[in-house]
Amino acid sequence: MNTQSLPGADRIAIKTGTIVIANNEAINLLRDAGVPDHQLFPVQGGERIPLFTRKTWDEARADPSLFAPGLPNAPKRPFDKLAALSVNVWPSLHCFMPANHPEVIDTATVYTGAASPYTCTLDITIGMKYGLFQLGELMPPEKLTPGHRSFLEYISDRKRNVMSHSDGGQLMFNFVIGDKALLWSAHLGGYDGILKNLQPKPDVAIMAIAGRANLNGKPFDGSTAEFAAMKVGWLGNSSQVIWCLHDETCIPPWRIHIEAATKAVEENGKTKVLAVEFARSIDLNI
Repeated sequence: MNTQSLPGADRIAIKTGTIVIANNEAINLLRDAGVPDHQLFPVQGGERIPLFTRKTWDEARADPSLFAPGLPNAPKRPFDKLAALSVNVWPSLHCFMPANHPEVIDTATVYTGAASPYTCTLDITIGMKYGLFQLGELMPPEKLTPGHRSFLEYISDRKRNVMSHSDGGQLMFNFVIGDKALLWSAHLGGYDGILKNLQPKPDVAIMAIAGRANLNGKPFDGSTAEFAAMKVGWLGNSSQVIWCLHDETCIPPWRIHIEAATKAVEENGKTKVLAVEFARSIDLNI
């Protein structure tokens, strides 16, 4: 998990008892929100973690001999051989926002250059803290849309609504299920060395498609569509790709036009982009 995925995560974790794997910023905020320590796994990239079904967890709690040995006060987990799947965590990068902050982003738009030779994700954290989170002070009241007001209302109660202005460190999660893999990359960015060498190559890739791409910490010169196609190629041309982070939002950019990215990715002849709908299950090739 990254910090942008925080809203509601504390309530889900407390209600269901699920384990949260996240960067340290998210972990600290969830702990402060009341999520028990044994449910919190802080990671920063490079970790390999076995995952277990609820049935296996319940059986281990009923029969502690199914728990692997560990330090007396450390969180317990079942023996590795009982894992249903695993997740490999990798460092990743947050996308950049186009300088003109458009109301709609088209994945065909080509971006070049940078405002500064030092443009980096630190600008994202500063922009969120002093820009996004202060829209109520920066924008005239008559310019605020219902979406703006809803967002400002949410972040005004930080005790009830867990949120962070800090990037916190982006992560990718490669879920390994038998001889198949599914990658979740929650932002349009990454390090080419990691993407090229990642193993196993994902059969399915869930990839963010919003913003201007961030390659190796610098703004990518080219379009979102071009970067997406290149990223899929580095990942071994996954048979299925699912876009994320392109839903209609309460603050601009309101939406993402994904058509160019879909076309660019599918031109390799091996990848198909799956269209998904809210609250509708789909079958994946894994």
